[in-house]
Amino acid sequence: MKHQILKTMKKSIVVLTLMISAFAATAQETEKHEIRAGISDAAGITIGEGLVNAFSNAIVSGLTGVKIKDTKSKSLGMFELGYRYRLSDRVKVGADLSYLQMDRNYQTTIAETTTKYTRRGEYLLVLPTAEFAYIKTPLLTFYGTAAAGVLVARDKELSPGKRYGDNSLSFAFQVNPIGLRVGKKIGAFAELGYGYKGIATAGISFRF
Repeated sequence: MKHQILKTMKKSIVVLTLMISAFAATAQETEKHEIRAGISDAAGITIGEGLVNAFSNAIVSGLTGVKIKDTKSKSLGMFELGYRYRLSDRVKVGADLSYLQMDRNYQTTIAETTTKYTRRGEYLLVLPTAEFAYIKTPLLTFYGTAAAGVLVARDKELSPGKRYGDNSLSFAFQVNPIGLRVGKKIGAFAELGYGYKGIATAGISFRF
């Protein structure tokens, strides 16, 4: 009798384990979508703009004698929204939409007369993205991403009475070989790499 009870219990445990595994597999299979929100340092844009401005200011000063100085820049970082679709257990595709607003303060000196002004740059980054998970557990995912798209930039002067403005469209990219996501349906992620988003990106994501 005791042996029969133990045998029945073992069968029940096996059946229950199979049911739980089947349910978990079905739940995982339905989680094909992921929405992300994050922030990055935008070093690729801020450093690039600083170098371009320093070079152009040096040329202007050399040709005209007008001294132009970039005194300060201010930005809260690049904010992003993203979407991923799971093609397989390790491969996802999607896109990220990122926005950066950056103010730069300048001063020009002509014949010992100094004028201060501010220019605002607004940047919209659209990056179709591919993601590959090279280590994956139920709670942790180590992955890398590669993206290529476009950068829409607008530059305008904030000083009263000034009508300066410039719009541009250029190629943009981002490669983050190091990425970590912690969590199941709701998780936090962090990525390291280089490109127009910058060096470090962090945020939260939701799978469904």
